[in-house]
Amino acid sequence: MNILCITGPRKQTQNDRQQASRLWLRIKATTLRILMKIGMILHGYIPFPSPPIPCFTRTIKPSSSPISYVCSPHVRSLPSFSKLKDMITLHFYTPANYQTNSADGKRWPVVVNFHGGGFTIGSATDDCRWARIAVSRAKAVFVSVDYRLAPENPFPAAVDDGVDALLYLEANSEALSLDMSRVSLTGFSAGGNLAVTVPLRLYRRTIELHHHHHQQHQQHQDQQQEQFSGVYTPASGYSYEDLGQIDSNQFLLSHLNHSTHSLPQPETHHPPAQAPTPSINFQSIFAWYPILDFVTTRETRRNRSKNPDKRLPGFLTNLFDESYVPRLEDRVSPFASPLRATDTMLAEALPADVFLYVCEWDMLLEEGQEFAKKLEGLGKKVRSMMVAGQGHAWDKSVNPLRDQEAVDLLYQEACEEMRGIFERGR
Repeated sequence: MNILCITGPRKQTQNDRQQASRLWLRIKATTLRILMKIGMILHGYIPFPSPPIPCFTRTIKPSSSPISYVCSPHVRSLPSFSKLKDMITLHFYTPANYQTNSADGKRWPVVVNFHGGGFTIGSATDDCRWARIAVSRAKAVFVSVDYRLAPENPFPAAVDDGVDALLYLEANSEALSLDMSRVSLTGFSAGGNLAVTVPLRLYRRTIELHHHHHQQHQQHQDQQQEQFSGVYTPASGYSYEDLGQIDSNQFLLSHLNHSTHSLPQPETHHPPAQAPTPSINFQSIFAWYPILDFVTTRETRRNRSKNPDKRLPGFLTNLFDESYVPRLEDRVSPFASPLRATDTMLAEALPADVFLYVCEWDMLLEEGQEFAKKLEGLGKKVRSMMVAGQGHAWDKSVNPLRDQEAVDLLYQEACEEMRGIFERGR
């Protein structure tokens, strides 16, 4: 006899609720990306003159995989609809007389830029007006980074992609005629965060790389002693899990290390190669209205705002925060909240010249001012400017009647400062 068992619907688990929430974030982010794209087209072409389009692009594969970003089983990376969205694209804006593989060996200083959009929306071409002025005034090659976006790729995807971009430029500096000893990092909003956190991340990775090579060198010496005494112990591989929870994703600088673990040969007595250090010199940072502290709640920020009507809406800031840093424990990381970084890390990883542009009516005003004071206390040469009577991302307005000349003037002044630093750093 066949017995038909009818059961009720399966009870939704916490994991189901979390995943449904992430999918809803994805839907909202996709909708906003379309609207943002339309807005940036209007911003780019009105008023005239229209800014330039990139001269060429380069697409590179990230060194870290999405599945390793979020360790919690309840918060996972979402699949991307496009393989290109899983890549990093670099958009190059170049001076008129720029040439790759320059015959005369000319090398250009480099401006590496990160766009805004809460790590969730936006693209590398959003800052095209800034790119035009930087190329003409700073006499530099401008590289805008299309990093992977959340919620598909949450923290630390964006900051790791920034490191990958720098390492790519450094590895191909000769072919691209770039002088990587003269680099300026720039960014707007979330991109301003990356302009600060990317050098912190690279600094940390370089230390880890040297530690790894030191371990290999010590292991090599131990093996030689064992061979001499007639005792052999197999070499153990290096575990990326030893890097800790925040750094458990794939070791970004591992591609610089071409050594392999193999059985030692008695006739070989050469020590392992010294750890390569990226020959990248950051000369300045230009961060425009950056978010610097994910620990401080949005409610606290809203209460600090001097003009409530100019605050970013809650649905937008919640989307950004939950998409990029869904885990509260990640928000204290210096690679998400540089305001929480140690004095040693900030002093050693950041360049001497830091420019911070904050807005009077922005809810991020106070953390920007606090960060400026912190860097000044560490001996950095900080130039902090508050744009009076303006809110967050005032320079990206799509209003065709906006005062673009005032924005361009501020951009020009910044790029003249940048050029002076480049020239002094020759």
